[in-house]
Amino acid sequence: MGKSHYLPRTDQERVVWLNNFSAKFAVYAATFGMASEVAGVAKDAAMFAYTVAMVETSTTTKEQWVDFKNLMRNGTPTQLAVPVIAPPPLPAAPAAVQAGIFTRAGQQVQRIKNNPNYTEAIGKDLGIIGSEQLAISSVEMKPVLKLVMKGGQVEIQWVKGDADALYIETDKGTGWQFLAVDTVPHYTDTTRIAAASSWKYRAMYLVNDEKVGQWSDVASIAVG
Repeated sequence: MGKSHYLPRTDQERVVWLNNFSAKFAVYAATFGMASEVAGVAKDAAMFAYTVAMVETSTTTKEQWVDFKNLMRNGTPTQLAVPVIAPPPLPAAPAAVQAGIFTRAGQQVQRIKNNPNYTEAIGKDLGIIGSEQLAISSVEMKPVLKLVMKGGQVEIQWVKGDADALYIETDKGTGWQFLAVDTVPHYTDTTRIAAASSWKYRAMYLVNDEKVGQWSDVASIAVG
């Protein structure tokens, strides 16, 4: 049994982690002779939370505009006039920081752990000790696919986990064919939809450019 890495994978989870690290770092910084870095860590936490929130806001706004554009393009003339989407109110930007927020955080964590005053209890409070986990055999890895229609295209939603990428195949009525290798969830199939049909997808994880584990269950979606 080993420990997972203390740093979460998703940006949303990293926001939570960094906010906790910043708050607890202010408590323990003097213990490690790092009091002068408290303000910098707080600024990093504020900036990262802000950037993640702005990405989410921008993504939502983009999806609303795509729907609006499709309505303007394909809506029937008898539909009532739809008001143009108003831009969302944006929060004030926090103080500017240098790039590499988590590079700095990782260096600070290493210095803390190397300090003679460091204890496991402090590490747990700071959130810099990974949780216990059982090793997962690569033969057990199996992706789970979720298909969603967005802007008239199929989005293949998946979770990366311990894999490097996802190998995706599709069957659009002519048998299984290679579609793509996706390294960052999620993947959008940009194939033109010619007629109403049912498209199928399956996928397998890649580690070091090699297929591992099992094929996902086949997922299908009505298109057109």
